Amino acid sequence: MATRKAKTTITAKNYLTVPPGEYPCGNNLYLIVSPTGHGRRWLFKYQRNGIKDAMGFGAAKDVKPSEARDNAIEKRRLLAKGLDPKQDRNETRRATEGTELFGGFARSWADKIKTGLKHQASRAKLDRFVDVTTLPLHQLSLEKIDTQHVVDVLMSVWHLREVSRDARQRLKQIFDAAIALGLRTRFNPADWDTRLKPIMPKQKKRGRVRGAHKGIDRDQLPALMQTLAAIPDQSARALQITILTLVRTIETQNMRWDQLDLDTGVWTLNFDDTKNDRAKRTPLPKQTLAYLREAYQDRISDYVFVGRDLKSPISNNTMLKALKLVTGDTSLTVHGFRSTFRTWAQEETKHDRETVEHCMHHILGDAAEQTYKTGEALKKRRVVMQDYADFATRPPARVISMRNHRMPTQV
Repeated sequence: MATRKAKTTITAKNYLTVPPGEYPCGNNLYLIVSPTGHGRRWLFKYQRNGIKDAMGFGAAKDVKPSEARDNAIEKRRLLAKGLDPKQDRNETRRATEGTELFGGFARSWADKIKTGLKHQASRAKLDRFVDVTTLPLHQLSLEKIDTQHVVDVLMSVWHLREVSRDARQRLKQIFDAAIALGLRTRFNPADWDTRLKPIMPKQKKRGRVRGAHKGIDRDQLPALMQTLAAIPDQSARALQITILTLVRTIETQNMRWDQLDLDTGVWTLNFDDTKNDRAKRTPLPKQTLAYLREAYQDRISDYVFVGRDLKSPISNNTMLKALKLVTGDTSLTVHGFRSTFRTWAQEETKHDRETVEHCMHHILGDAAEQTYKTGEALKKRRVVMQDYADFATRPPARVISMRNHRMPTQV
């Protein structure tokens, strides 16, 4: 999803307060405001020899609009002379201070990486890493940063296992890029084995139980489905559809009416809407299809499950909150229902393994074999998924008691 280009004219009075977006300021200059609104910076976009590029002019809190505009005019003059503005800047910095500053380089690196990220959440996460986590490094030259600087940054997020891991990996990538471009001649200060591992403290272990996300026992599934069916909120409907179609949370979250063929009962996702970059068509069980056909008559948005502003979908935590509220089990995950299905298929059916895996959009075989697997097994998958839906919605031995009758429609 591209950054929203806003029409607001940027002035000396509003450049620190305009909402998230991308604001053209003339002469190839843009004010970029992060989705959170906390990070705002000047970016000069240009094209040279048919290749698009960009360079940062610094944070908006440090650089005034007039200064950024003057800088943009100067860089356009360099382009008119056939010179590369970024190369000219790097040579000037190397001559005066030995190397480029970390902040500008990290931002340019992140802007390139973001072009390969599909989801807004991933892009926002990368922006936060650059604008917030690595802020103490921004005014340091790439050449002068040592391992202790990196340790100080990592220790600020060390209590967050996944965040610190991602930060460490990204820092290493940034310094690898700087070394490759000749902007740093020394060792990589973020290398785990040679620099960080010997001196970083151990992190608390997650526990001995590792592996798949926890799902509900298959024998308890019919009771849960009947409980959800009695709840009128869209969070319960979204959870039911996710369970019966075996899709991932984000796919239900972003389900749109134009993806659904309610006549044939097929849900189509393009390659950029799926985790493994493979387009897929999901057969809809009759239980799911009945609800969608009814909901279509009263639709109020392009999204099937609508957020508060009617222009965006429900949040990615809506179904998880509903699940925990109904069951009272905080260890359950929405993704875990895929494990419930897999166990059911293995223990209680004779469906072949390849079709079962295909139902979860797992394409078996190595890369070469997957290249030639162009069939969808749609008819086979429809049989498997309908069998599962019938099992999941059969009358239960008992009904799960709701802990709270009020369900969240939006988180």
